[in-house]
Amino acid sequence: MTTTDRSRIGSRLQMARGWYWAFGVNGDPYAMLLCGQDDTPGRWYEQIRSASDGLFRSRCGAWVVTRYAAAAQVLRGPGFTRAAGEAAADWARPFLDARPAAGLPPAAVDELVLEHRQVATEAGARFDLLRDLARETPARGVTARLGLTGEDARRVAALLRSSAPALDARLTPQPLAVTERTVAALADVRQQAGAEGVWAAAGCEMAANTVTNAVLATLRTPGLAGRLADDPDLADRIVAETLRTAPPIHLEVRHATAGQTVGGMAVAEGDEVVVAVAAANRDPQVFAEPDRFDVDRAATPPALTSGLGHPDGLDEFAARHAAAALRALADVLPGTALTGPVVHRRRSPVLRGISRCPVEI
Repeated sequence: MTTTDRSRIGSRLQMARGWYWAFGVNGDPYAMLLCGQDDTPGRWYEQIRSASDGLFRSRCGAWVVTRYAAAAQVLRGPGFTRAAGEAAADWARPFLDARPAAGLPPAAVDELVLEHRQVATEAGARFDLLRDLARETPARGVTARLGLTGEDARRVAALLRSSAPALDARLTPQPLAVTERTVAALADVRQQAGAEGVWAAAGCEMAANTVTNAVLATLRTPGLAGRLADDPDLADRIVAETLRTAPPIHLEVRHATAGQTVGGMAVAEGDEVVVAVAAANRDPQVFAEPDRFDVDRAATPPALTSGLGHPDGLDEFAARHAAAALRALADVLPGTALTGPVVHRRRSPVLRGISRCPVEI
């Protein structure tokens, strides 16, 4: 990349972020959400929901969906596609293929339990849950399934880590250095492992956050770690509630392939529609006490996930790793405690990425 190219891209990234801030401070909660500066984005979800009974029209140019029924229509309906075409901003285009249509066949949960248990044993009594287990285990598994060993496996695992901001970078401008590093990592992982490697880059980061969120929810919910130790099969219900309250993808972008009505609003062909999956899964019209983590929740509609309508296995990949990690750690979680603050990545409204989660067993 030439100096001129870097200057142009840097200016475009800064300009886009500046517009988001300007829209946000002048009353656009979706724009504030895209700025990605909050550990708890729930207030922006609620402001978006309160601003309209149907869809919210952001000054950023997108319709935003926070109601469960409308979100399900967009995600499951044939009238929407992930393809952005020429509608995408130039700074976002390098990341449009960060989520390929298909990827590696999923491993069985029993196999993943052994992998998580092995990595946890190597981590010792004090470690970072995100870095040393939740991200490490999927990366090892993926490189093994790609047939990589030795230095090749280590190189691809490092590329998977460097690709972590890719899904967020499709919606939120990253710093220039992060953008360049992520673009280079995606190119290298594609060269090393093809489209499956790019799929794995998305999957490993989705899995890392889902594992971490599932363990955190278990630790923070009174009595839940003890129940899991007594009944490891409870892991499936913990994961189901984690997918509802902290889905692997918080913001899923679709584009209308034809004019249609969604949530009582007229959506034109080509319009960008952003489903706030995390908000829809906490719709108070559908879920009682939606902000409460409750594995004994009465029968409710299933949690929405970003893969509905466009199945690619990534949500399932993340969920399987979370279930396996809970089973692998079931015996020790009652005695596990956080040893420092949980730190979220900035500019990560799509993944709500976690960068630090120190624990002691």
